[in-house]
Amino acid sequence: MKNYFRSIFIVLLLIPFLSACAFWKEKEIVRDLMVEVPAGSFSMGVVIDNPNEWGDTDEEPVHQVYLDTFYIDKYEATAEEFAEFLNDNFHYAQAFLETGTAVTVELKEGVYQPRQGLATYPANRISWFGADLYCQWKGKRLPTEAEWEKAARGTDERTFPWGNQYPDNSIVTFRRPFDKHGFEAMEPVDSMPQGASPYGAHHMAGNVWEWVSDWYEDIYYEYSPKNNPQGPDTGDHKVLRGGNWYYKAYYMRTTYRFNDPPETFKVWQGVRCARSSKN
Repeated sequence: MKNYFRSIFIVLLLIPFLSACAFWKEKEIVRDLMVEVPAGSFSMGVVIDNPNEWGDTDEEPVHQVYLDTFYIDKYEATAEEFAEFLNDNFHYAQAFLETGTAVTVELKEGVYQPRQGLATYPANRISWFGADLYCQWKGKRLPTEAEWEKAARGTDERTFPWGNQYPDNSIVTFRRPFDKHGFEAMEPVDSMPQGASPYGAHHMAGNVWEWVSDWYEDIYYEYSPKNNPQGPDTGDHKVLRGGNWYYKAYYMRTTYRFNDPPETFKVWQGVRCARSSKN
């Protein structure tokens, strides 16, 4: 019941905000901070009957997906970038990010700003609404779930963005409890290039879970379109991908599907944007 009333509040709050979107000044798209993912097909999902017993039923069946060329951010949104977005839309900011002791953005003297020394760390504790509208504010959009997976694994069906090597803390933020490491549980978004995806995107495993545009449905792969799938038409949870600084290897796999209600705030939620090549 609490989540129901919170959802109603968010919707009412966003009505004037969404109406104003058309009047925003579109942000310049910086191409050199995005990587290109060429058009073509890839295998989405995983066969869960495997020696490692890695995979959930919602990751099957494996299916071929064709995607048009698109671009995806090389890095996750930083605390500095997201703070600028919040200040630019201050009256609605509480619907987009919830501050707290484990959040890289803080509200200080009426201004959102990155915590000292954390400007290039990933912004976290972001709702799906915050992620979606941040990307629009940047002149971009959230990636689809299929786009995210292809950007993370390429076309060779790799288990992790860097390949099939089991993760360690030289290539990914891995099993780092926040109560022990503090903000050093995370890393700057441009760090750990050795853990990058085939297309050069950093931290597509670890750091923060990344919201995508799709609604979540456990059986979606059973009827997903072959070309440029957009996810189910409706739902009550949105998909997140990539794991976070604490989760074990199982959740960092390129095929793992996580989900949360779009209005929730959890400390591990972040964002990476995309854009179509035709824009």
